Amino acid sequence: MNRSVAIFVALLCGFALALGGCASSGSKKKKRTVLMTEYDDARVGQEASTDVAAQMGVLDDPKINAYVTELGLKLLRGLPRRSFQYHFAVVDQEEPNAFALPGGYIFISRGLLALANNEDELACVIGHEITHVNHRHAAAQQQLSKRGLAMPWIKAGKMAAYGRDMERDADKGGQILCAAAGYDPIGMSSFLDNLAQTERYRLGFSRNPGWLDTHPGSNERAAINAVRASEIRWKRDPLIKNSQQSLFAKIDGLPWGQRPQAGVFDGDIFIHPDLDFYLRFPDGWYTQNTNSAVGAQEPRGRAVVFLSADAPPGDPQEIAETWATKTRQTQAIDVKDSRAVKIGHIDAWRMTVDARMGGGLVSSLVTFIPYANATWRMTGMSLASEANQYRGRILATTRSFRPLTPEEKRSVTESNLHIATANAGDDIERLNQRTGNAWDVRETALFNGVFINHRFEAGDLVKTVRVRPYVAPETAAREKPAAAPAP
Repeated sequence: MNRSVAIFVALLCGFALALGGCASSGSKKKKRTVLMTEYDDARVGQEASTDVAAQMGVLDDPKINAYVTELGLKLLRGLPRRSFQYHFAVVDQEEPNAFALPGGYIFISRGLLALANNEDELACVIGHEITHVNHRHAAAQQQLSKRGLAMPWIKAGKMAAYGRDMERDADKGGQILCAAAGYDPIGMSSFLDNLAQTERYRLGFSRNPGWLDTHPGSNERAAINAVRASEIRWKRDPLIKNSQQSLFAKIDGLPWGQRPQAGVFDGDIFIHPDLDFYLRFPDGWYTQNTNSAVGAQEPRGRAVVFLSADAPPGDPQEIAETWATKTRQTQAIDVKDSRAVKIGHIDAWRMTVDARMGGGLVSSLVTFIPYANATWRMTGMSLASEANQYRGRILATTRSFRPLTPEEKRSVTESNLHIATANAGDDIERLNQRTGNAWDVRETALFNGVFINHRFEAGDLVKTVRVRPYVAPETAAREKPAAAPAP
């Protein structure tokens, strides 16, 4: 899983468990299962996949999910023994990412689909994740973590080294599966090279992996996989006439970047056009929008504030007291204060709650805001010893909650991939001008795997991005012309 997203989701879940449970976790904290057997893998994977869907969201696009599933099932034919019932899905995440859960649950992000430049590359990535599952890498890592090593930093280093070996093993297995299915195994190398370029573009420099990194560097992996690809015998599947066209036909129109349907960030400001609310988070905090909560984390991880909707509209005091009663069933909490407050013109209710978490005392401001079709819960948390330091910023975020203005609604746009066709002699700048591409020259080159001075041939397919004003479903329905009366 993408590390920043994984950390943020885990943080939200940890805090939520301290105060009543994650949206997907129910009322009971799950026990850690030792992955001794394949049955354990399947059960844990099924439970975790529900959490992934709740926290990250699965892309609501039956065609693209069916495409990824079809490709995954084709790769599975190369397994000599299939121990699990495999499941494939596309998560609604804009960062390029792919991960596998024990028991055969494999997820590809829409950002990864956008980065891939042909079906060979996508097949290699999926094959890589299938190998993780088939070789039971999660169970192997769990067993290693249980071994007694004298110093924590030595254990961490060994775990990281073992993780890097597993990634190399999965790369090899993915290439073998791809070759058996009629895909070019060089796709693993070219995709990793594109990924390395993306990381360099995002960070502004090339990052070399350290001793505690669990993945080898993308450049290293790309080079090793290129050599291996030249040694693997394979034959193109005759049904795949053009690997690039096969992929591009499926991803044309794929959402790009932030999706307005899930809300969008503009710096520290969060706008949700469908749910009609505005929030402003503390300046400089790390923001994240998941399927179950939107929030921000203080850069050092000392505090967090997030918004979730987990109750129907109703009296905020009753909802707050019901929440506290349910929370006490699984977590020892102390309600220090409970009072009516105003959030703009909205009558809300706020509780100050202390809870023991990981051996420390956590202090929380939990505000219940009835608005539209839900009661929203704004939670701000920090160590009790630092509560005064962050209280002002948490309260400012909570008080910023309000309906959108008409101007703010009109400002929201949506972006989608568009597969353009190049004219003879087009360079990237000329193609961008002709197609209205929202990407600049460097981004277009990066996501198409070419150099910035590349010249296209007539008929070349090029990934571009189109931007248009976003119209919320309710507004679209209201503005739709009435049907003409029957004659």
